[in-house]
Amino acid sequence: MIKPIKKIAKNKLTKVDTELGQVSAQIINSVLFPLQPKERIQSIGWTIIETKMCTQLSYRRAAEMLNLVYHKSENETVKLRTLSDNAIRIGKEITNEVMRKSESVLKMYGFNAETGLVEKGVTLSESVTQVYNSNEDAENRLGEIQNTINAINDIRDEKIPFKSEEIYLESKDNCVYISVDDVGVKHQKDVRKSDVNYEKDGKYVENTVAHIQTGDETYILTAVGMRNLFKILLAFLLTHDFLSKEIIFFTDGAKNIKSNINEMFAFHSYSIVLDWFHLKKRCQEYLSMSIKGKDKRNSCLEKTLRYLWVGDVTSAISYLSNIPEGDVKKQKWLDELIAYLERKRECIVCYAVRDKLDFRNSSNPVEKANDIIVAKRQKHNGMAWTPKGSSSLAAIEFLYHNDQAYEWFFNHSIPMLTPNLIACA
Repeated sequence: MIKPIKKIAKNKLTKVDTELGQVSAQIINSVLFPLQPKERIQSIGWTIIETKMCTQLSYRRAAEMLNLVYHKSENETVKLRTLSDNAIRIGKEITNEVMRKSESVLKMYGFNAETGLVEKGVTLSESVTQVYNSNEDAENRLGEIQNTINAINDIRDEKIPFKSEEIYLESKDNCVYISVDDVGVKHQKDVRKSDVNYEKDGKYVENTVAHIQTGDETYILTAVGMRNLFKILLAFLLTHDFLSKEIIFFTDGAKNIKSNINEMFAFHSYSIVLDWFHLKKRCQEYLSMSIKGKDKRNSCLEKTLRYLWVGDVTSAISYLSNIPEGDVKKQKWLDELIAYLERKRECIVCYAVRDKLDFRNSSNPVEKANDIIVAKRQKHNGMAWTPKGSSSLAAIEFLYHNDQAYEWFFNHSIPMLTPNLIACA
C-alpha cells in the first residue's frame, strides 16, 4: 500500500519514497485520484520511518537525517514543512479515530457519546459497576495492616490514629492504578515580535495524559482537553474489562481532575489518593510564605509532614492552628494551608502503611508519561507549538508507545480500543 505525495501521468513509471530508498513504480488510476499538484508517493515503511523520526527529533533535524540517509538530490529533498504537514495530518487522523472508537464503545455500553455519562434510563451491567474481590483476601490484609500499624507506632512519636479496618488497601492483583495530569508546552504566537501589535501573552498548549497500570501491564492515553481524555479512558477501561477491578486514582490535587473523576465514575466505586510529593510541595510553599525564619519554617514543615505521613490530618491542622503568633509572618498563607488540608482530607491516606507494605503513594508514572508523550520532544528552548502541531505529535507517540503504530499504518486500526463483543453482549 502507498500514500500520495507528486502528480503522475496515467500508467507512467513514477518515483516512490520507500524504506529502501526511492524506487520506480507504475501507479494505477485509483491511487492517482486524490493526488494534488506537487504531491509525491510514499510507502507505508517510509511513513513509519518519517513519523518515528518526527517524534524523536526536531523537524529540521529529521529532514536532514532523511535527506542524508536516502541521498536525496537537491530538487528532491524532504522539506521541513512537508514533515510538519504530514505529522499534523496523520496525528489528526489518529485523534479522530481514537475519539470515534471511544464514542462507539461508550454508546455500546450505555453511555452518552458526547458527555461520557450514563444515558438516562439505562441500567448498566454488573460487569461494569461491580468490583469482584475475595473477602478472604481482605480479611488476610487486616492482620498484616494491624501488624504494620503496631510496628510503625512503636518507633514514632506521631502515631497512626487508625485501626486496621479504617485503612483501605487495594488488592494488588485486582486493581487498576490511574494517574492523570496536564502537560503544557509553549504556545506559538500568531504574530512575531517585529509586528507592532505583538504582545507577550504567556499562553500554553495543554495536552492531558493518563497512565494506566494493572499488574505488569501499562498503557498511556492522551487527548486535548480533560473531558476528552476521560471519555477515552472510560472507553479503554470498558474495552479491557478493567471496571471489574478496583480503580485507584493518583492525582496532584487539581480540582478539574477530581471533578471529572467524580462525575464520570459516579456509577462505580473508586479511591483517590493525593500524591505524596505534591502534598509535601504544597506544604513547603505555604509555610515558606507564612512562617518567619528558615529554622522555624523547617521545624514546622517537618512536624506537619510527620503528621500527614501517617494520615493524621486532624493533628496536622491542630498543630498549624496553634503556631505562636510571633512565629507567623503572614497568617493568610497559614490559613490557606489549613483550608487546603481540609479540602484534601478524604484524599490524604496513611502513606506510612502504604509505603511499608510496598503500595504506591505517587503519581510519578504520569509525570514520566508526560515526558514520553510530550515533553522530551516539545519542551526545548526556542520551541513553540500550535494546538494542532502539539496534539498531533502526541497522538503519533501515543501509538508508538502502546505498540499500535504498525496496526494503524497497515490496517488503520487501533486494537487497544477495539471492544470485546462477548463482554458487552
